[in-house]
Amino acid sequence: MRTGYGINYNLAQYGIMIQNFAFQPPFATTETNATDVNGYLSASRLTITTGFPASGNTVTNNFAVNPNYRLGYVQIWNLDIQHEFPGGVVMNAGYNGAKGTRLDTERALVVPGGQPFVYESSEGNSILHAASVRVRKRMAKGLGLSAQYVFSKSIDDASSIGGGGSVVAQDAFDISADRGLSSFDQRHKFTGNWIYDLPFGENRRFVPKGAWSHILGGWQWSGDFTVGSGLYFTPRVLGGGLDISRGVSGSLRANIVAGQPISVSDPTTLKWFNTAAFCAPSASCVNPNGSIFGDAGRNIIEGPGQVSLNMSVNRTITIKESRALELRISANNVFNTVRFTSINSVVNSFTFGEVTGTGGMRRVTMTARFRF
Repeated sequence: MRTGYGINYNLAQYGIMIQNFAFQPPFATTETNATDVNGYLSASRLTITTGFPASGNTVTNNFAVNPNYRLGYVQIWNLDIQHEFPGGVVMNAGYNGAKGTRLDTERALVVPGGQPFVYESSEGNSILHAASVRVRKRMAKGLGLSAQYVFSKSIDDASSIGGGGSVVAQDAFDISADRGLSSFDQRHKFTGNWIYDLPFGENRRFVPKGAWSHILGGWQWSGDFTVGSGLYFTPRVLGGGLDISRGVSGSLRANIVAGQPISVSDPTTLKWFNTAAFCAPSASCVNPNGSIFGDAGRNIIEGPGQVSLNMSVNRTITIKESRALELRISANNVFNTVRFTSINSVVNSFTFGEVTGTGGMRRVTMTARFRF
């Protein structure tokens, strides 16, 4: 039985702050100009030729930090129980936990006499629980195997808030409303690998002598596989008037349509989830509490699962004591299976609900290397 505990601090955050402040007055001139549809139709609309109009604000900074900011930290702990069975089989059952405290959060604020700015503070938190089972067969009689299953869940209010590249809270005065599944949460993941010395050649079961023994002997077959459930996505709105007035994009989430399920029984690349379950906050789409912010939670749409299989065959031919020729043929995604990696969860997009990205297709690589 093994157990452990540790604390890790986010020491790199101060460096990021310094870079942000380097582009603020008095070191640089900053300006945030925003417009919506009404502003675009007006006489003083924002265009490329008028991209830098005078803002008239006395405070032009667009980034600020809470004076009471403190570095975030994460506490990690684990427990692992190991037992060895006959035949060189070792099994591990374990639990891992992590608690993030004072994680970085960002708010989009507007104050009188100043332009919209992002306000960084350390008020976020997270929690992760993961249980795992691992089975490993030590290399014996030319065969070694290993497999692991992990069941986990991670919740926070600070990882990729908004569901995109932006890390800005939807409601600057209600951080708790952004608490939901982490953007990296993956509920189920099953992985494994193997190494097998092919039974050909000298001192092997088949073709122990002759020319074929020299050709087929010494080859090793190895590979790995991954089968996992999908990551999660947030139904959000791009270019909403509320976000534009605050100088950000993508932090506004959608409203949930009552009575509509999120998932569909037969997801396709053109409709991975039920698009009728969400709508952009507007006069015709109001949530029950009457808030101008969307009432859909973060990361409530489960994306496509993950399946991959990689293999390789290699051999090392010793020429002399200090010289050897290494031959290797490897293939990623052996069966050329399409793996969907992302979906469009922007409700006001023409491709809302569609699969928008795929992983790498099959790739075969042949390598020869002479060592001396």
